[in-house]
Amino acid sequence: MKSNLRNFITEIEPLLPTYGKEELTEKSITLLSLAGGLGANLNKDTLKELSGLVINMNSYYSNLIEGNRTTPLEIEKAMAERFSKDPDLRGKEYEHIAHIKVQKKIDELLLQDMNFDICTIDFIRNIHKEFYESIPEEFRKIKDSNGNPFNIIPGKLREFDVKVGRHIPPSSEHIEVFLNKFCTKYATDKLNGTDRLIAAAASHHRLEWIHPFPDGNGRTARLFTHAYLLKSGLNKNDLWSISRGFARNREKYYAMLSNADEQRLNDYDGRGNLSDKRLFEFCEYFIDLAIDQIKFMSNLFDFANLFERIRKYIENESDLKSASFTILKEALINGKIRRGDIPKLTAMPERTARRELKKLLDRGLLKSETPKSAVKPAFPAEVLEFYFPRLYPLN
Repeated sequence: MKSNLRNFITEIEPLLPTYGKEELTEKSITLLSLAGGLGANLNKDTLKELSGLVINMNSYYSNLIEGNRTTPLEIEKAMAERFSKDPDLRGKEYEHIAHIKVQKKIDELLLQDMNFDICTIDFIRNIHKEFYESIPEEFRKIKDSNGNPFNIIPGKLREFDVKVGRHIPPSSEHIEVFLNKFCTKYATDKLNGTDRLIAAAASHHRLEWIHPFPDGNGRTARLFTHAYLLKSGLNKNDLWSISRGFARNREKYYAMLSNADEQRLNDYDGRGNLSDKRLFEFCEYFIDLAIDQIKFMSNLFDFANLFERIRKYIENESDLKSASFTILKEALINGKIRRGDIPKLTAMPERTARRELKKLLDRGLLKSETPKSAVKPAFPAEVLEFYFPRLYPLN
């Protein structure tokens, strides 16, 4: 019995690539260096606002991969509980809310305790559970491979066998065995810095390979990967998203996942059942995407570039004075501005300064917890393409 168990559990090996290890390590060092500099110049309050923007963006791209093309404006309305009356769109809006809720819970959990173990079956199941529990039951219905209606039970592992494209995931009776092996191999406390990054990439594929749930495996894997990157010190400020990289060429993402499903190519292709070379290629693809996304976000959040874009936006808005740019710039640099400081900052009479501030608050370009408290930067959907071009697609 134990021999048979050993035989089928090797179907998921290798779990880390040996092919091209030096190349992956060098790329991982570059990635760590770039990630360490992202957001280093940002005030903590500004950092928090930009982080919220990127969390919403991460949800957008993760759901886009699944075919959910809800717009940033629709997401913003849903966040304010102004859901669409159209049932299909409303269901998609709930998917965004669910993703955002789960990511925020993961962030809160790990930032409170970075020693928390994410490589457990319970943690993986809880990602799925909390995602689908955030969606009304009416939107949890899917169809099985035979076209029959099927209700998703949050957090429940798959109890039937499936085929995903050309890949046949492990039999349902063996899912927990594979997940245990997965969790043991990828435990972060057993890996050093660069190996953790390689493991973040490899585990993303291998979790999808196991396909532990009837539905929602892609979303669960991407949220698990977010947690893994956070544990690895790569994205503690939520300022970039690997899902944006995946979604910008969804066909390639699926092709790379499918390629890594391939069995050993020849006698020189590692010692496991699956291809060592194909796993290396997926890890290289993942790390290259991460480097590209961090560079993109670094440029996007560079103050010199950002201020110039905000200036042009203000100049094109006939009802806003140039002093609005001064207010917005100061808010971004310092994270907040006391209301009483704005007349001096703008060299405006107090009443004129109050009117200009009200315009910015009414437009959502600034926000405030109370009518008298300090104002902070805000990024409503209507200005995203001006402030942060290419953050979202134009259509």
